[in-house]
Formats: sequence, C-alpha cells, structure tokens
Amino acid sequence: MRWPNTLKIVIPGKLKFPFIKDGVCFYERRLKNYTNFSLEERKVGKAKDPEIMKQNEGKALLRGQEKAFIIALDERGKEFTSKEWAEYLEDLLQREKEISFLIGGAYGLSQEVLNEAHLKLSLSRFTLGHEIAVLVLCEQLYRALTIIAGEPYHK
Repeated sequence: MRWPNTLKIVIPGKLKFPFIKDGVCFYERRLKNYTNFSLEERKVGKAKDPEIMKQNEGKALLRGQEKAFIIALDERGKEFTSKEWAEYLEDLLQREKEISFLIGGAYGLSQEVLNEAHLKLSLSRFTLGHEIAVLVLCEQLYRALTIIAGEPYHK
C-alpha cells in the first residue's frame, strides 16, 4: 500500500554521526515505498544562551509548517505501543495530507513549538539525543507502515 501523504522529520542542523546517517538512509529508502518521506535539516544560527538557541531552533522548525499536522517529539509526550502507534498513524494518514515530526536540538523544543504541536510524542521515557531520536523515529514509522500494510516486519 502506498499513501499519497507526506511524512517529514524536521531537525535543527545536520546529522553528524555517520552511523546515524547510514541508518536514516536505510529507513528512508524503505519508507519511500509507502509514502513521500523526507528528512529536512534546517540551518539555525548559533547562540550562547540555551533559551535563545531553543527559540532560534523553534522558529526554524516551524517555518513552512502552516498546513502540516505537527508532532513534536518530547520526553513528556504521549507514549504508544507499536500497534497503537500504527493505528494512530493510519488514522492520521486518512485525515492529514502532510505530517511533520519536529525534533529539537540539545536543549529540547521551544515552548512555541510545543504550543503549535497537535501531538506531543514520546519515543521513550529515556532522554534521547536528537540524532538517536531521528533514527528511532524512522524505524518506528517504518514498523507502523508495515503493520498497517499487513507485512511481516513486526513480529
């Protein structure tokens, strides 16, 4: 099954770790079999003050998201099992044309991003580095889409 929707993950800055880039590329190829998928790395100006940095990142992450269903990744967000997530995502895919996952940098997401989000999603009760969170999210999106499609990836 191929969905006409757009799923995108938006992050501040670029992925730095080669093993993360390789993993994201691996899942990106697989995800594109199900839907339009992209990882958007947004350029953000540096700031010494963490709060200003969060605000700068927040503005960059929200740019161009006016039509998107925004999911902010936050450790205090809603947790799902993989099957629950697949059901939730399937419902979203039936209702929303564009779904954007926003992941903050080292200082997390700005309050503005959290306020704009339609859903706050937690991947784990652990705090994950943003690059690890990107890779885990890619895998969980792929897992959910295979569950929806009735494919045997999820056991």
